[in-house]
Amino acid sequence: FRPGADPYMQWFSQQQQVYVTEMFRQQQEVLQQQQAAMQQQQRAFMEQQEQLLRNVMTRINVQVPPNPEVILDSLANNIKEFRYDPENNVTFAAWYNRYDELFANDASRLDDPAKVRLLLRKLGMSEHERYTSYILPKTAKFFSFADTVAKLTSLFGTAESVISRRYRCLQIMKQPLEDYVTYACRINKACVEFELPKLSEEQFKCLVFVCGLKSEKDAEIRTRLLCRIEERADITLELISEECQRLLNIWHDAAMIEEQVAAVQALDSKPKFPRKQFKSGPAGDRAKSGRSGPDTACWLCGGMHYARDCSFKAHECTDCGLVGHKEGYCRSAEKVRKKYVSTKVVKVNTCSVEDRRKYVPVVMNRTSVRLQLDTGSDITIISTGTWRSIGSPPMSTTSVVAKTATGKPLGIDGEFWCEMVVGGRKSSGLVRVTSQPLNLLGSDIIDSFGLWSVPLDTICHLVETSTTTTTNVDALKAEFPHLFSGELGLCVKTKVKLELKPEKSPVFQPKRPVAYAMYQAVDEELDRLERCNIISPVDLSEWAAPIVVVRKASGAVRICGDYSTGLNDAQWILFEQRCDKIKKCQVFYQICHIRVILGS
Repeated sequence: FRPGADPYMQWFSQQQQVYVTEMFRQQQEVLQQQQAAMQQQQRAFMEQQEQLLRNVMTRINVQVPPNPEVILDSLANNIKEFRYDPENNVTFAAWYNRYDELFANDASRLDDPAKVRLLLRKLGMSEHERYTSYILPKTAKFFSFADTVAKLTSLFGTAESVISRRYRCLQIMKQPLEDYVTYACRINKACVEFELPKLSEEQFKCLVFVCGLKSEKDAEIRTRLLCRIEERADITLELISEECQRLLNIWHDAAMIEEQVAAVQALDSKPKFPRKQFKSGPAGDRAKSGRSGPDTACWLCGGMHYARDCSFKAHECTDCGLVGHKEGYCRSAEKVRKKYVSTKVVKVNTCSVEDRRKYVPVVMNRTSVRLQLDTGSDITIISTGTWRSIGSPPMSTTSVVAKTATGKPLGIDGEFWCEMVVGGRKSSGLVRVTSQPLNLLGSDIIDSFGLWSVPLDTICHLVETSTTTTTNVDALKAEFPHLFSGELGLCVKTKVKLELKPEKSPVFQPKRPVAYAMYQAVDEELDRLERCNIISPVDLSEWAAPIVVVRKASGAVRICGDYSTGLNDAQWILFEQRCDKIKKCQVFYQICHIRVILGS
């Protein structure tokens, strides 16, 4: 307001200002009331919507109740039946790991008894019988789902120990025909089964210590140490070494006690029947015994009396010049005259062990060979001759030290990888080569082909071998098949040149008559010889020789050329002369009928 203005106007302005202020205040109160009413209506609407949704869900749950049997049937169709096969690593843990999410999520609406029924429904017949027998006298309904899974995992788990899995992990090698992805998968699985987080530094030292005990004399110590490692988780290398020393001390003490007991028994032993001692005495003693004379003759004269009563005690022997015995009873002569003949009867039972050996036909490097089935051999071995017969594949330095059953070292020339076919199955295997005549199919190839569960008669052939000579001949035939084939050989190393003597002229001998019944057989034999390039037809020749037809025992005919042109030009020697020539011979040979190329 301006100073000096009209008082009335000042009062009017104040009243107007108060009125406007009051009007704004009332409007604000009305707006606040409307806003509160709208919020209350909105909350009521939301509560109504929530109640409506709850009613709808309740009606849905009431109208469609869950059916456990339908869910069980639906899930059972998606689960494969469990068959326990520890040799192929098919265990319950591996099977359950595949369906773990199904039991946790898809079967979440089922209660524990329903899950147990579903789990037992998918067990095989023998597996279900084994589990029910394992939990007797209780039944499956007394165990929860978690307890059932734990019992099945323990009952149908792997039989391999942790140490065995760890040792197998350290021995993994890449196969020649294996790709790197498959090799990486095997490494990953083996390392997980190794349980590296659970392995302490001391346990790893103990594992390396035991793996180094490969000698046969350490076999018992190795077994006891493995038991200690399995029993104690806090095992250390120091405890292992102390255990070894303790075992050695125990064995030494036991051997010492055994030797002492044997010595005491030797000192305390007395003859069961003591020697008979002759004592001189009166004749009445002999009468009491009921005997009138000695059992044996006197060694001084041969009479039936005691030596003390012999009358030749003072006699001088004319043979040896000594006094005290009769002629012919000299001790020196007796020693020379007596000859002790020792007769020993030995009973020898001979049996042909080779008749019971079983051989497996194996296709190795595209060549068929026979290997003797030997489940006691850890490696597969072939001889050098067999190695040559399959093409002499390149070898590498051997990675093992082999020993025979007697403990003697077996020389290994090398080893190589090759593809093998056994019983229609194809796989690769490591084969060792030795200079010894051994062809053995070991347990490594048996494991590779899974032949432990296969009947032997399906893959083996029983080979009867009477003598070693037959085996050697078969080996030579296998090593040189072309040499022992039925085909006619051909010498290509040299050529033969036939020289005609200057004074000789061509000889043409007429043919000999052949029986009519032999015509067809002779023609067929001539055709066969022509097909084999043994003879060839000619139109004209200055030389000619007749043939001789001989009937064989089989009914076929043999055709021979009669090249004799003079009488008694090539006579046969007598049989006695032939025997006289070969009586001191050691090496014999047989004439080889082989073709030779004629030179010009």
